[in-house]
Amino acid sequence: MKRIIKSIAAMCVAALALTGCKGNTPAEDSSAYTWNVAMNVSESTLNYKMMEKFKELIEERSNGQVQVNLYANGLLGNDTEQMQGLIEGSYDFSTTITSGLTSFVPAYGVFDCPNAFPDLDTLRAVLDDEKFVELLNQYSETANIKLMGMTDAGFRETTSNVPVTTADGFKGIKIRVIQNPYHIAYWQDLGANALAMDFSEVYVGLQQKTIDAQENPYMNIVANKFYETQDYVIETNHLAHVIVFLMNNQLYESLPEDMQELVDQCAYEAVLYTRGLADESIASDKKIIVDSGTEIIELPVEEREKMKDMASDVYDKIRADIGDELVDTMLGSIEANKAE
Repeated sequence: MKRIIKSIAAMCVAALALTGCKGNTPAEDSSAYTWNVAMNVSESTLNYKMMEKFKELIEERSNGQVQVNLYANGLLGNDTEQMQGLIEGSYDFSTTITSGLTSFVPAYGVFDCPNAFPDLDTLRAVLDDEKFVELLNQYSETANIKLMGMTDAGFRETTSNVPVTTADGFKGIKIRVIQNPYHIAYWQDLGANALAMDFSEVYVGLQQKTIDAQENPYMNIVANKFYETQDYVIETNHLAHVIVFLMNNQLYESLPEDMQELVDQCAYEAVLYTRGLADESIASDKKIIVDSGTEIIELPVEEREKMKDMASDVYDKIRADIGDELVDTMLGSIEANKAE
């Protein structure tokens, strides 16, 4: 009965949201625009806090012209339903990670190029690179999506019961990966036994030792207490965990120029704000892990470069799927923004 009531309540909220979603036409209340944000994450996530900051900024600076409603925890549907709703214009904004967007805009698979970013400063410079963002937006707009900005939750790291200090140390390790062909190919290239497994099964798998390792950003490692079942966190930095801020492109294009500028500015400031939170979150999570007795191993730069070389065929696969232009633009931006 509780599940039925919850389902009915969710449908009612979704129906109410839909009645006010068309942000390109004035609403009947005191706001000229009422926009709805669909999210499949909780209020504690960086995604949510980014959209919450955007709401705060634009409502204040628009002098009451804009009202933003936040719908978290999948209240307006699962990831696929939310993205379809954004594309169709049922919802005005959404946020996800790049891997959650590739089914709709394959170009975002460029972020699956392994060990591409040497550090967070370089990553964030690339995420702000106008040429790169403009090119991503060209692909996004074909799906009626406007990319408003990108932030991150740091890199995906590896937890393991086996200490690994070199690129060759992953040989034979049974590691859980998400169901992504590039991710699977990467770990196979390193000699690991890559096993696709539902996220809900990972903790038990580690506990029962059906797998030796898994990979996730620090926030997920701590939130799901994977460190309780693992002796080591290896800072492989193999993939950036990139969070995207998305808007319905038709809505964006329908706005007057001054409103577009306001949306752009508030979105950018919300992204920068979230990056600050990410740094604080990573530092806090690392302290929790170390205090628990789990050791953090920093892989030397040369070993991470070797991992990249060992997985060169993953780059070939991505190029074959999305073309050379986007991959070359991202790699060029990385080189241009590397710290001296």
